Parts: sequence; structure tokens; C-alpha cells
Amino acid sequence: MKKLILLYFLALGIVQISYSQSLDVKISGSGQPIILIPGLASSGEVWDETVAKLSSNYECHVLTLPGFAGQAPIDLKDGFLPQIEKEIGKYISNLNQPVILIGHSLGGFLSLQLSNNYPDKVKKAIIVDSYPFYSAAMNPAATIDMMKPMAAQMKQMLNGTSVEDFEKQQTAGMAIMTASPDKIPLAVKWSVASDRNTFSQAMYELMLTDYRQNLSTVKTPLLVLGAWYSGKDYGLTAETVEANFTRQYQLAENVQIEMAPTAHHFIMWDNPEWFMEQVSAFIQ
Repeated sequence: MKKLILLYFLALGIVQISYSQSLDVKISGSGQPIILIPGLASSGEVWDETVAKLSSNYECHVLTLPGFAGQAPIDLKDGFLPQIEKEIGKYISNLNQPVILIGHSLGGFLSLQLSNNYPDKVKKAIIVDSYPFYSAAMNPAATIDMMKPMAAQMKQMLNGTSVEDFEKQQTAGMAIMTASPDKIPLAVKWSVASDRNTFSQAMYELMLTDYRQNLSTVKTPLLVLGAWYSGKDYGLTAETVEANFTRQYQLAENVQIEMAPTAHHFIMWDNPEWFMEQVSAFIQ
């Protein structure tokens, strides 16, 4: 009877299921599995429009990571990124067939690690506005030792901010993150609903993890989609930002870098048609 019920929901095209203790997973569509990983503090709902298009030809596994957007947090004594990477790796292994990864921001960083650590299980990976060394995106000369005081200060500040002030900061900052005003309240809602310790720890680890040298062993074909438009009033151009992406990904064996025309950080929201064109061409 349980199998019949599961088959019924699969026939409807959407089912929530989990092979994981900490990941929230929603599955829709059928075909080649695509795993979609959201960024810092985001819900898997960030991929709703993407999944609406992909699920007609692919089986979409949409994750929401623990501690984000109202999900229960995990114990952080062993860090955030290492635990989540292993958890997603187990999930991929349980599918028993190669997958395509699409990861945004922090999800893009995890996709790089997964591509490297599970080369036989990750067929292709799409990295949406994410770098192998986050801190070098802000300062190309950055090193881990140089960034440690700033990362610690950022973590302390995030944990010490009241809910009211945090919501105000997130609301103000989201105008830089997305050019889609109607999406800002949703993104802020996810941030406020996220566990603050998880938020700050994930940010801390991203700032202090330099994965650039590891790219030399990544054999998975990578598509990197970059954004620059939110910095155009501060002197950034598509060419300068693309050059930064190229430097950071130079050791990857098989990488294609494309710059979004007018998107901010949430490329899939801001340039949805361009985004889907890039994704569809790459995975086909």
C-alpha cells in the first residue's frame, strides 16, 4: 500500500522524499536526475521557475540545506560545509546513476567539491555566480590568513545582531543581490527564518576556504554563470568580472564561463530566459 501511495504521487509529478537525515528534498519530473542546491540562507523554492521548465524532461531534486529558510540546523562542531558536502554526496550515491548539479552561490561552491569528490557520479555541474575562493572575488590578492580577522569579525557581528536589525540589513542588502524587487521580501523572509549560527558559520567557512588549487583534479565539465551588473555603478564591467572568474577557474580542465547580461547575484531570477538558454544548451 505504501508503494502504491508513493507511485500515485510520483505519477502526479511531485513528491517529497528524503534519503538524508538533514536535507529537505523535493522531487518532480522524470528523466536524467538534476540536483539543485540553493545558496546561503535560501530555500529550495529559489529554483521554482527553473524546475517548472526542467521537470518536463528531467527529474529535479531540489534541496533546502539544514539551518536555512526554517529548516532545523545541524550540530556545527564539525563545521557546516564538510558535513553538508558529505550528506549530499551520500544522497547522490543513493540515486545509483550519474547526476547533473546546479548550484547557486554557496550551492555552487558545494557543487565544485562534489564534482571533485564524486567524479563518477557527477556528469556535469552548473555553477551560478560562485567562486572557488569567495574572498578573492572581493580582493584578488586575498589569502586565508589575511581574511581570518575579517571572517571572525563578520561571524561575531552576524551572531550579535538583533532580529529586527538583521531584517533591516537583509532588506537593504537584497537590492544588490537581485534586480527583481518582487523577490526581495521572499529572500529576506528566508534569511530571517534561517538559524543565525548556521548562517554565520557557513559565511565564515566560505570566506576561509580556498578551493582554487583543487580545481586541477576536477574533470567534470563545468558551466560557470557570472554576474556583474550590480557593480556597474562602482566601476565593475562584464570584462573585469569575467577576468576574475577566469583567474579563479584557470586550473579547471573543462570549464565554460558566461556572463549574465543584466543580472545581479540571483541570475535565475533576474535574467531567467538567458539563464535557461545557458542551462539547456549545456546539459543537452
